[in-house]
Amino acid sequence: MNASSKVSLLGRTWLVVVFVLTGMLGLCLPSRADKGAPSAVVAKEAKKEKPSTVPFELLASNHMVVKAKINGKGPYRLVFDVGAPITLLGNKAAEGSGVVKADAPKSFLFSMRGEGQIDDLEVGDLKTKDLPVIVLDHPVLKALAGFLGRPLDGIIGFTFFAHYKTTIDYQALTMTFEPVDFKVGNLVKDLPDRLSGPKRAKDIVLAPSGVWGLAVDAPAGEHPVGVRIRSVAAGSPAEAAGLKVGDVLTTLDGRWTTSVADVFAAAADADVNVPAEAIILRDGKEMTLKVTPKAGL
Repeated sequence: MNASSKVSLLGRTWLVVVFVLTGMLGLCLPSRADKGAPSAVVAKEAKKEKPSTVPFELLASNHMVVKAKINGKGPYRLVFDVGAPITLLGNKAAEGSGVVKADAPKSFLFSMRGEGQIDDLEVGDLKTKDLPVIVLDHPVLKALAGFLGRPLDGIIGFTFFAHYKTTIDYQALTMTFEPVDFKVGNLVKDLPDRLSGPKRAKDIVLAPSGVWGLAVDAPAGEHPVGVRIRSVAAGSPAEAAGLKVGDVLTTLDGRWTTSVADVFAAAADADVNVPAEAIILRDGKEMTLKVTPKAGL
């Protein structure tokens, strides 16, 4: 792996860490299909599988914990968190199960190893293959394990649950998983694109909420204090309020109007049939008038 590849991997993994650390608070990201991403349950196999019921332990913190074998090793104690955006393994469990090698480099931040994959996950009679994971020592898991006096080896999250319709019975302390035909994308690979969003301009249309009866010119000068009123329609609310051609409109309904867009934004927010203050400059003197926009076109 060259230097640029390492930087790219670290950058992508760091973005995921932000979501991992908030995952136990209930954050869940939607996923899109990715033809190249690993799938925990192949659609064809999912149709053949029957629902599986798995027992869980409810901790004093109300977290659900299951015992699972990873790549035939274990059992390991994993928190089932339907709000976690990914599946996560601590370093000890990842090394012991062969998900990462013991001599794999670690980051200074949470001893992060980055991306990995569980080849076989067994929870009760439920078996899942090719489950993508992130390897790091989650600080919340460490603190929780210390408080409870028992180890917690990782978190099972969205990349697992997305393949099942899940029913939780808190009285019986069981979860039932019914396979569904769904393919999870690669979160680490897709996350930068999701955060940046589509590269396209967003059009915003501003329109008055009612009839005002005036038109304004674009402001003149480097530091305009307002916009000049170009015309006032006969019989309009603007004429009734006393506005005249040549007045400089500086504020409308509590909003500064140093551009035409400002005027439209203020007019769009104002309520019909409710008087709105219009502050103007006329012959160098400031005046405040009341304009009541009317319903209509």
